[in-house]
Amino acid sequence: MKRLGIFLFNLTIKCHADQVFERAAGLTLRVLLAFFPFLVFLMSLMGFLDVDESAILSGLYSVLPGDVSELVQRFVAELSATRSAGLLSAALFFSVYNTTNGFRAIIRCTNRAYDVREGRGLARQVGFSFLLMLLFSVSLIVMLGVLVFGGIASGAIALVILVLVTTFMYKLACAKRLPFKHVLPGGVLTVLAWAVVGATFGFITQNFTQYPAIYGSIAGVFILILWLNAVSIIFLMGNEINALLHEFLTKE
Repeated sequence: MKRLGIFLFNLTIKCHADQVFERAAGLTLRVLLAFFPFLVFLMSLMGFLDVDESAILSGLYSVLPGDVSELVQRFVAELSATRSAGLLSAALFFSVYNTTNGFRAIIRCTNRAYDVREGRGLARQVGFSFLLMLLFSVSLIVMLGVLVFGGIASGAIALVILVLVTTFMYKLACAKRLPFKHVLPGGVLTVLAWAVVGATFGFITQNFTQYPAIYGSIAGVFILILWLNAVSIIFLMGNEINALLHEFLTKE
């Protein structure tokens, strides 16, 4: 218990030193810019992989907070009604560009947590960002497919997939080589925290806030920003936990 208290104290100090909440705000902006273009990329990828688009999207709606889910459904419906090849090609380009930039921000935050200088060149950074985007996209499709078609144990399988993907994201984003076991705890805690936030966020915003009453049809945008900020904070704190554990384990 004493060691846990010391660890939590050091985690608080490290989060403050690394400006986790400030960096999470910046990451939220980048993720917000990439969110809808990423949906364009995801739908294009589903078409390329020849998977059941409607079923996967239904799984996505089920894991998003209510107002955010409605916002995404409207966006997807409008996108599906647009059949302009030029428009969709441009949207796909910007989706890859914005999403890759979002993952580059994750790489910078990860290196900051470990106090590591980025030794990889710009081309390698962009390549790693694109690789992370593809890894996350394919795993998201698989995870949502498991939720839709996986039966009773689908929830547990989806969580395991998300834990593995999040852990590999932590590992690949850092310029320093990290053992898998040093990044697994942060991956597990991050996914569990995301699950808790996902289960409670919609309930809180619908019952204890006045966003829908005040902002009307654009309430979903504000709720999306709050949700993405919570997701970003949790992700960066998982990174800080991994960095502290890595420092502790390498000293032993």
